[in-house]
Amino acid sequence: MKISRLHRIYSNIKLIENYSLNLAEDHSHYLKTVLRLKIGDHFRIFNGIDGEFIAQITDITKNNLHVELTNILRKTIIEPELTLGISIIKSDRMLDAIDMAVQLGVTKIIPLITERSQFRNVNNQKLMKCIIESTEQSERLIPPILMPLTSLSLFLDQNLNNSIIYANENEDENNTLLKIMPTSYSNISVIVGPEGGFSPNELKILSLRPNSLSISLGVNVLRTETAVAACLAQIKLFTQFPSQI
Repeated sequence: MKISRLHRIYSNIKLIENYSLNLAEDHSHYLKTVLRLKIGDHFRIFNGIDGEFIAQITDITKNNLHVELTNILRKTIIEPELTLGISIIKSDRMLDAIDMAVQLGVTKIIPLITERSQFRNVNNQKLMKCIIESTEQSERLIPPILMPLTSLSLFLDQNLNNSIIYANENEDENNTLLKIMPTSYSNISVIVGPEGGFSPNELKILSLRPNSLSISLGVNVLRTETAVAACLAQIKLFTQFPSQI
């Protein structure tokens, strides 16, 4: 049995090695009907607290699926804090941005209303579903926290102790993240604006924050979801392989 090929699902229930449990109806339907797993089949189940386990299906009824957790694969390790503040954009593109952000290691996602935002609300249920699916796909153990929609000013006030990096299309193209990233850092917050970028007033507010850092993502104008991926990929590279930069 090759572990990496086993299907993987997230659950918020308590998980204990050598413990039997009944899965909720949504998980039961997915495993029985979508994946077509049978009695005796194995899959992986995880949560953000207890870790990841191999589960074996021991019984299947109309509305329930009974499993036994045979052994633990990984224990949960707390990840470095990486917050994404993203101006809300069109729904399908917002989901693309969230998906990439989860894959690239964000631990908290905060949708933002900015002066140039063309949209004023988000579907939290859809965003959370995207977060869970991306966590399952990317082999992470802890799904990022989804925070309520907020303003840029409130976001800044809530991240006073973080190093704030914001993508600024007016920034000198030489001021890239990899060139001006501080040598010492702890918690990082990234802000990506809407199409058209931040307003002059917002750029002024950002520049006055002592913990903020304006960066260029290059000469090309990027869509919001592309900017999210570009910025987070550079941070991941810098934080995981600093000696090679």
